[in-house]
Amino acid sequence: MRHAAFRFAPSNVIDRDDHAAMSEALVRLYEAAAHTVSDAVASLSGSERARLAVYCYGRAHLNAIGLAIAAQCDLEQLIAASGSTAVGEAFFAQSRDASALVGKPSHGRRAVITLATSAPKSLVPQLPAELSA
Repeated sequence: MRHAAFRFAPSNVIDRDDHAAMSEALVRLYEAAAHTVSDAVASLSGSERARLAVYCYGRAHLNAIGLAIAAQCDLEQLIAASGSTAVGEAFFAQSRDASALVGKPSHGRRAVITLATSAPKSLVPQLPAELSA
């Protein structure tokens, strides 16, 4: 059985207001998902929750959900799931900090990424004198 796929007509006009509104809506959806995590993972064991938290945290779009799940895990479970004491401890601490921030509004904007316009002279290879002339 084939499933019908939606087709969208390409638009030559980029509406920045629509893009900003969609970005803000996505942020609100992810925050809502993070709020309802406890209900969704209530039936999982502690080790399953910790493994799911590590998995979600490793995906950029599920990062906040991973932290919300990790906030319900013990330190030992996160250490075992992550395979590293240092990573488990950092994840545990970060999930506790993030749980205090749940419900606070976020600006929904991505950080601006800039590229260097020139390389520092220390990184530019120096040509031998006979080649530079």
